[in-house]
Amino acid sequence: MNYKVIVSPIASKNIEDAVEYYSQKVSQKVALDFLNDYKMTYKALQKNPFYRFHDNNYRFIPFSKFPYIAFFILDESSKTVFLNAVFHTSQNPSKFPIK
Repeated sequence: MNYKVIVSPIASKNIEDAVEYYSQKVSQKVALDFLNDYKMTYKALQKNPFYRFHDNNYRFIPFSKFPYIAFFILDESSKTVFLNAVFHTSQNPSKFPIK
């Protein structure tokens, strides 16, 4: 069964900012590649959101091609994933959980 993914306004803004950055500083193709990577991450959360814990509440999933990580909360009872934030790991490498 697929899980419902709810994207927070903060996560939406994070994605928009990344797309804008890649569009303006690199190229439209790279921006589209980023969006495709985000879509793959989104679909992965719909299928199986049981990724590693960052702390007691938050789980995380790294993007497969870009140096981004998505933080989310899983509500198993309602089969809902709450995507709370997406950020570039190089902007603050200490946030990337290493365990």
